Parts: sequence; C-alpha cells; structure tokens
Amino acid sequence: MASVPEILEFVAEQGDLDVIAITDHDEIAGSYQARELAAKRGYPFEVVIGMEVNTLEGHLLAFFIERPVPSLQPLGNTIEAIHAQGGLCIVPHPMSWLTESATQQSLEKIVNSSEPDLYFDGIETINSTIVGWISNRKARRFNEKYRLAETGGSDAHFLIAVGSGLTLFPGRSAEELRRSLLERTTLARNGTRVRLSDVGLIQLIRQQRKSGGFSIRRMLRSFFEQSK
Repeated sequence: MASVPEILEFVAEQGDLDVIAITDHDEIAGSYQARELAAKRGYPFEVVIGMEVNTLEGHLLAFFIERPVPSLQPLGNTIEAIHAQGGLCIVPHPMSWLTESATQQSLEKIVNSSEPDLYFDGIETINSTIVGWISNRKARRFNEKYRLAETGGSDAHFLIAVGSGLTLFPGRSAEELRRSLLERTTLARNGTRVRLSDVGLIQLIRQQRKSGGFSIRRMLRSFFEQSK
C-alpha cells in the first residue's frame, strides 16, 4: 500500500534494518526500483531483488534473482527456475489456509526429493501477519524435523508493518545474509508489534480492494485441502 520511495524512507528513519527485500506478487519492477533508488540516495541498508511467485501449489519467495520467474507453474519447476539463476527459495507462511500456501504434502515432496536442484533454501517460521497466526506454529514444528534455514518476514502490506518480522544473521550485508541462509545459521524473530488498530479500517479496506478482495471460496478450498 506504500510506494517504493516511502518504504525506503521509512526504513532509513527506523535505522535498524541492514537488508530488505520488496517481494511483490509475480512482479519484480518494484524490487528493481528499490535497489536503484537505495544506491542513488546512499541509504545505509542493502536491497535484495526478489518476488513472491504464485505457483500451482502455493506461494514461494525468490531472493537474489535478477530476472522475473514465471508464475502458475508447478512448485518444483519454480524452484528449479529460481536456482537456475542463482536465486534462493524461501517458503512463506507454509500450511496456512488463509492464503495460497504450500501444504505439508507439497513441502515434504520437495525436501525428500533426490533431484539436485529441487530443494528449499529456507522456511518462514515467523510471519507477522494474520496469516502467520496459523502458519508459524506449523512451520516451526515442520522445521524441527527438516532443519531448513529459518526466516522471519514482516510480509508488510502496510508501511507501519515493515520490520515487524525479522531475520537475524551474522554480519550486516546482503552477501552475508545469503551465506547465512545457505549455512542455515539464520534466526527468525518478531520485530515491532503491529496491531490491526495501528493499520486502521480504511487502510484495510483499501488493501482488500487493491488486491481484488478476500475470496471466501478460496479460503474454504485451501482450508479443506490443508485438512486432508
């Protein structure tokens, strides 16, 4: 709901984030703009190029990419496409029936695969949105078994929520973040707490209109699929 310049100014004013990523759904232009503007203005943080890809089996975050990844492809194909350009794949809000999320069955199919390019680089064990109320506990339980790199994400659709979910790592640069994800030394943490009242009803309504509205049918379908 905020523009790229507004987001960068907000992060600069807060002063406690070293690396950020703008991951719009199936869109990479805002991420390009953020990196270019951050470099031009000399902000004290780095911007990682990324996007949130809609796969046929749920959302997938692509980080450290330079080219857009095709949407509405099988999850495995999307993972391979991201890795083919040196990107990293992070599973956001897994097993949440409030939005398009990868199911446990889909996740286990990938983590148990013997294909060399078919793997996750991390999983979001903290998502600071309403969706995360459902996914976080499931994600942590899943990761107790499979030990992927853990991440915390604000999934911020509103400016005030930027930084409400954090990924801690040794160092301060984007390259050090990348290395920490590959070495599985990241830690997911909650950041600034944001309440619905902080966002406001008008902003919530505007966001729903912008995103095409909340689909009750989609929510119910996802719930029953996750319950199987």
